[in-house]
Amino acid sequence: MLNWSAMTEAQILLFALVLLRMLAYVISSAVFGSPLVNTPVKILLSLVLSMVLYPVVKVGNVDYLVISNEIIGLAVRELIVGLALGFLTRLFFFVVSMTGDLVSMSVGLSAAQLYNPMMGSQGGVIEQFYSAMATLVFLAINGHHMLISAIAQSYELVPVSSLALNFGPFAEIAVFGQVAFVMAIKMCAPVLVAILIVNLAMGILGRAVPQINVLVTSMPVTIMLGMAVVFICLPLLIMEMNGVVEITASKLFDVMKHL
Repeated sequence: MLNWSAMTEAQILLFALVLLRMLAYVISSAVFGSPLVNTPVKILLSLVLSMVLYPVVKVGNVDYLVISNEIIGLAVRELIVGLALGFLTRLFFFVVSMTGDLVSMSVGLSAAQLYNPMMGSQGGVIEQFYSAMATLVFLAINGHHMLISAIAQSYELVPVSSLALNFGPFAEIAVFGQVAFVMAIKMCAPVLVAILIVNLAMGILGRAVPQINVLVTSMPVTIMLGMAVVFICLPLLIMEMNGVVEITASKLFDVMKHL
């Protein structure tokens, strides 16, 4: 049992490093880092998780002089690791947000903007709907447990008291952005194909019957058909969301192993 009142200088510095990584992770992570969560709550959550994990963190034999001399480098390293891992947890919501934007633009509802509380920015109404669905799916499959498990395992895979840091996985994170874009296109493909067919049909109709104002007539038809396809494909969308969460989790743990 750790005696908090009798901690040495080295233990205090190590706890500060653990807290720095935890704080950076919580602020940049998917659910805990939402703008809807107040800053004092984020700080308190980081402090509580750090106090819970610190007694089991493996730091090995550390020297107070070494830590004190390299404290700035260690602090920067912990912030980088925490922010990188937190960003990876947001990739799932980035994919869903991108899918909602593509659907909104194809259907014609991109002009209607709402505040997206998960991403902390303005977004289309369909993006808002997809973000709400993604949040429910993420919580239903215990994604918040995965977030806590990931940061807990990061202290074992990426030790606190070491200055060594491999920057190779950061290039893989950038490459994963291409994979995220491909997944977003796959998730909105049914809507894009349906809207393409409608536009072709309305173009042929406009050539066959010139008296019809295609620009005015096609808008309600496009919105109606697009929304119908969105609701019909909801089960497939939820299955794709589960797959995206699994891919994101595997990428997160793979990056931690190689840091």
